[in-house]
Amino acid sequence: MTGSREKPGMQKSGGMSERIRPHMLIRIIEDSKIPLEEEESKLQKIKGKVEHDEQLSREDEFLLTRLVERAHEWQKGLKSSSDTEPEDTMSG
Repeated sequence: MTGSREKPGMQKSGGMSERIRPHMLIRIIEDSKIPLEEEESKLQKIKGKVEHDEQLSREDEFLLTRLVERAHEWQKGLKSSSDTEPEDTMSG
């Protein structure tokens, strides 16, 4: 019985988040300032699709997810290096 209750809720939230989610993921990626190489052109194509409300392919979604994971790792690295830099790395 609980399984049948979850499905409609998931579909409803899934429909809403599908429009908002790619925008959020792109913003996270851009705000993180991670270095993009070959992904830059792919990200721009995805961004164009999102702006025109076009359906993203699974490959597009996978790339966005991967870049967001990299962005989070990048931010963790920046935070940990800024936490340790001044006092911890100076000698004397």
